[in-house]
Amino acid sequence: MRLRDKLKEKTIILPIKASTQRDAIQELLTHLQSINILTATSRLISYIEINEKKSPSAAGRGIAYPHSTSIEVENLVCILGFSKGGIDFNSPDGQLCHIILLTLSPEQDPREHRKFITRFRTMLENPVIRSQLLDANQPVEVIKIIQQWEEEETLTDNFN
Repeated sequence: MRLRDKLKEKTIILPIKASTQRDAIQELLTHLQSINILTATSRLISYIEINEKKSPSAAGRGIAYPHSTSIEVENLVCILGFSKGGIDFNSPDGQLCHIILLTLSPEQDPREHRKFITRFRTMLENPVIRSQLLDANQPVEVIKIIQQWEEEETLTDNFN
């Protein structure tokens, strides 16, 4: 699975305007609605909030992975938001979150998001890539960084 298959310029928000966790999630969902991926967001925000209470999405190091299933999506949907100032997602390390990757999975296959998040985390383990992403000012820059990382990873895999 390639990150570029799910993350496109239209599914990257830079910067997020929200300053709270709930508002950030709502902003991401509203954006998906504005590009005709979702028809409504009120139930999804409730489901995501329930998930957050069970298992917070903040992974530490400034990253959060809120997620839910949705009857409105047939395939995994991902939207990536960047907050320049950071948002409190109740992170285990106490850091504010600057990178928020929200995933919506179809109800019949809720596990695909784990594969995507694992790949995304692998990319963010590289401090240079994480820094480049945080310094980006346009979605097209984010796409180029992801594309370059995936191409380099493919070359590395071919030599191993």
